[in-house]
Amino acid sequence: MQDTHSAAVPAAPSRKHYHDIDGARSVLMFLSVALHAGTVYAPARPSITSNVARHDFFDWLIFGLHLFITPTFFFVGGFFAVLLLTRRNAGDFLWNRFLRTAIPLIAIAVTFNMLEHFLRWTDEGGAGGVMTWIASADFAEVWSSGLWQLHLWFLVSLIPMFLLAALIHVILPENSFPRRLSIALSDFVARRISGSGWFAFGLIAFAAASTANYAAASAVPGAYGLLFPGFQSWYKLTAEFPFFVIGVMAALSPRLLSALTEWRWWMPYAAAAAILFQPYAFPHQGFALGMVMLFLNQLAIWTLVLFILQFFHRYFSEGGPRTAWLADCALSMYLFHHCFVYIYGQMLVSIDWPIWIEFILLTLASAATVIAIHELLVRRFALVRLLFNGKTDVETIRCKPGLLGSFFPDRRRKAA
Repeated sequence: MQDTHSAAVPAAPSRKHYHDIDGARSVLMFLSVALHAGTVYAPARPSITSNVARHDFFDWLIFGLHLFITPTFFFVGGFFAVLLLTRRNAGDFLWNRFLRTAIPLIAIAVTFNMLEHFLRWTDEGGAGGVMTWIASADFAEVWSSGLWQLHLWFLVSLIPMFLLAALIHVILPENSFPRRLSIALSDFVARRISGSGWFAFGLIAFAAASTANYAAASAVPGAYGLLFPGFQSWYKLTAEFPFFVIGVMAALSPRLLSALTEWRWWMPYAAAAAILFQPYAFPHQGFALGMVMLFLNQLAIWTLVLFILQFFHRYFSEGGPRTAWLADCALSMYLFHHCFVYIYGQMLVSIDWPIWIEFILLTLASAATVIAIHELLVRRFALVRLLFNGKTDVETIRCKPGLLGSFFPDRRRKAA
């Protein structure tokens, strides 16, 4: 299949839409519903709900999904940050990121995340109403400890990276030596990993860089403590930074993007091995074995992330109404689903059904609820769309097909 990514050196800003990368992000945000539904039945997450029906399969499921979902988000974040900065100035870029990231983050944090924390408080024995909870030490702990973030932590981590990207864009002129060096370095990496065999060495190099990043972050004094109340630790903030950087480099160099997304016949097998064995480092392993396992963990992550990018580039580069609908609904799915997973998960505690049926029902019910919210509210009302999607295009989106029109256009025409 012919590569749709250009192999030329970047020149004028392009309005090309990367349906494959956008599609990967969208599908993974939907897949996050299954990840968090799996925690309800995972023995490694006994505090998620009071459910006692657990199975080791769900540990395997959630740790496997954790390997690649969030790192891919950071790659995509770095990639689109550069594309936005080629089309607008730093001020417009930061305003766009404020609308698309900060506003939905704040809106969900103070509404649905607080609802979930309140329900957890009452389910754990808290007595009284909402105001009693707000006046309690538990409420203050939710905010000061950073627990308010729940699943939104990756958005919190992305904000400093966006600020750093804007700062570099401002202080480095367009034709400055550091910028030219960055493009040259990206092109150099592209030449070294092109083809099939050398790409394997590229995976090893990426894994080594990520391992070094983890080691350096952990060596910083106080790396595991919050940088300030309510925020994140230095370790967590920088853990996924290499994926953001490679995303930036892929946007700077179309050659590198082509090299990363070029289909390799052996990548599905490598990705299957990574998801099957799931290497993780644990404290009891000691330093030497722990570093080896950390490297293998990062190698598995890079293998899965790049396989996903290659898969979507191979099969989903054309776009279309279905891809457009998924891209529009994806942020709603990620923002809203966590609270509904908890609510429905708690409702299923008193029901003695087979665990597999409960898991499927929980996943589908949570996703369906979010889709209903997106179709009936986010796509129709300007204020809701701004708060929970970060967009001001409600008039335009109303004219585009919704779920049924995107996936079943023939049936909709017949019904009309």
